[in-house]
Parts: sequence; structure tokens; C-alpha cells
Amino acid sequence: MRRFLKKASEVLLCTLCACAPADRVEQAVEETPVNREMWHWSTRITDRGKSRAQVRAGSFQQVSENEPARFFDGVRVVFFNSQGDTVSTLSAERGEINASGDDMKVFGSVVVVARDRTQLQTDSLRWQRDEDRIMGEGHVVISRPDGTETGVGFNASSDLKQWTLLFVNTQMRRKKP
Repeated sequence: MRRFLKKASEVLLCTLCACAPADRVEQAVEETPVNREMWHWSTRITDRGKSRAQVRAGSFQQVSENEPARFFDGVRVVFFNSQGDTVSTLSAERGEINASGDDMKVFGSVVVVARDRTQLQTDSLRWQRDEDRIMGEGHVVISRPDGTETGVGFNASSDLKQWTLLFVNTQMRRKKP
């Protein structure tokens, strides 16, 4: 038995010494580097020198000048009319804006509140600076002091004074005398 254990130990020792470390195969991970990254980010979108919107977010990332900039960690957008007055405020979880600043998309628990207390709720929307319109394809709820409308798909002015809904469901409340 002793001879067997001695022989087994020698074989094991030779086997361990003869083993070379395995060559590491490294896989290249193609990760696009972030060109710009900022925290507590804020920008003002203008049109012919007049403020159209002010965008704030917890963080901002842009890969390249040609790619949309992405912002995270809570988004707040203040929309202005042509006189520079605040007409509505938007909040969302995250968003992105194209390189020219003409088109902005926001996602996650999107709420727009107008100056007259009209409120729009949806999962995502897009703002077009040139037309000063917000639009979306998903479920939307628009609440006013006199009632609520729900639908799927919408197109509205950023002050929420005009809107179009598809597949509408309206509920009106009677005013108490």
C-alpha cells in the first residue's frame, strides 16, 4: 500500500509539474467610449435667440457629435412661449436629444403640467422644436379641472392648449352648484 501511495504521489507530482498554464484568450469587447459626460447637466434650447426650452438632468452622455446625447437620473424640461414665459414643465426618468437640438425624446413616467393645470401623462414622448409640438404613440392621460381624457397616440402643443388623441375615452365631471 505504501508503494502504491508513493507511486501515486510521484505521478501526481509529475502531472502537476508538466501542466503549463492555459493560454488566456481575451475577447475584445467593443464598447463605444463616451466622448462627453457631465453630472447635474443643464442646457437651454433656443430658436432665433429666444429660449424654447430649458433641459436639466442628473447626468449627460454623448458618444460623438453625430450621435444623440442621452441624459439620465431624472429629467426636467421647462417650455417657454415666444415671449419667454413658462408655459409648461415636463418631468421624466431619462431622455435623448439629437445633435442639432431639433428633436428631443423622453422616456419613463413622463408628466407634462401646463400653466393652467392641464396635465399629460404617458410613458414616452417626442418634442419637435420647429413646430413646438409634443407627440407620442403610447397610452396617454390628459387631465383638466373639468375632466379626463385617455387615448392611445397624441399630438399636442407644448402649452397643452391644443391636442389630438386617437382612440379617445372621455370622462367629464359635473360642476357642483
